[in-house]
Amino acid sequence: MGQAGGINQRWRIEPETFQRNYTPTERPEVTYLLYEIHWGRSPRTWKQWCTNTSTQHAEINFLGQACKVRNRQRTEPCFVTWFLSWSPCGRCSHSIIEFLKENPNVTLDIRFSQLYRISDRRNQNGLRDLANHGVRISVMQLPDYAYCWRTFVSHQRRNRNYWPWIFSPLICIHSLLLDLILA
Repeated sequence: MGQAGGINQRWRIEPETFQRNYTPTERPEVTYLLYEIHWGRSPRTWKQWCTNTSTQHAEINFLGQACKVRNRQRTEPCFVTWFLSWSPCGRCSHSIIEFLKENPNVTLDIRFSQLYRISDRRNQNGLRDLANHGVRISVMQLPDYAYCWRTFVSHQRRNRNYWPWIFSPLICIHSLLLDLILA
């Protein structure tokens, strides 16, 4: 699947993998982090994905890889969008905040399919802290699912028209819970 550190060599994920891990009705097998990085005024966007490993969460794997790339372009504005199968845990939230403090030119937008262990106060506080540090946090909406399907999924003719309209009630529930946490 991926190389060391959870960063995958292949550009896109398989349709079944996306459906299995981004469906808000089921627990994801693995945390997936689909991401886009846009540097400065360049019209190009770097798209890739990573997962968790047996020793690190997907967010930490991304930050480790981003640090290598970031060192080359430290002064240029950088806009990063994450599409996660789970929201970040409290520890990852703290690491993300530290990364953003060290890289003030980075703007981060985090969208996720499901809230991770939401009854754990540390995770709730982590999401609140991220929002307080300027990170845009939201539950993936139907257009996000469609965008990820078109952009990050390796299409095959038989399932090109994926549309998760049945997720609408769960999207509303997760959005309401997130609003309550961030209030």
